[in-house]
Amino acid sequence: MVLSKRLQASSKYLKGFNYLADCGTDHGYLPIYAIEHGLVQRAIASDNKEMPLKNALQNIEANNLSAKIETKLADGLPYLKKEIDIVSILGMGGRLISDILGKADIKYLKRLVLLANSDQDILREFLQKNNLQIVEEEIILDKGKFYQIIIAEPGEMLLSAIELEFGPIILKNKTKTFKQYVSRLIEPLEIAILRVKNQEKLEAIKERIQILKEVIS
Repeated sequence: MVLSKRLQASSKYLKGFNYLADCGTDHGYLPIYAIEHGLVQRAIASDNKEMPLKNALQNIEANNLSAKIETKLADGLPYLKKEIDIVSILGMGGRLISDILGKADIKYLKRLVLLANSDQDILREFLQKNNLQIVEEEIILDKGKFYQIIIAEPGEMLLSAIELEFGPIILKNKTKTFKQYVSRLIEPLEIAILRVKNQEKLEAIKERIQILKEVIS
């Protein structure tokens, strides 16, 4: 099975855990791949829509994995139990991921693999407030869109505003993809400078540009 770049990048963080809950599983590709490659031993593939879950079930059956992967129609993670030690929530906004985790009983989880395509600062703030620390991060470009993969485990952290936005480990690593991402944030701001007449707004834009340039310097 060939995974998308973002699922492939996320999958390596599952290795060494036992029982995966994949929330918003869509076609079930991640749990199927994880079982086939021995990354986890068992999995639940859940979604809140019947059609994606039906597709996932068909794919699971086609790969003869019905004994190891269970499907669940569920909104969020109400089915978590002590045996489930790792959760993946990929391709949603950070606000929605935070909402899902906030309603779930996550005390037994050893790791969370999260891929947020927006509001990453809100997600990191949720993790910080709920005694979860970021142990690994990665920013990737997949089909023209940037995604931030955030790996969290039980623990404490205290992040600055810029770390909440971009991630402490992403900021430290300063990869080529990260620099490309920040450069794309700067471009429209530099265009806006030429158009904005209000002095207060102009100064705010210039300050933001300076902050972003320092981030990738």
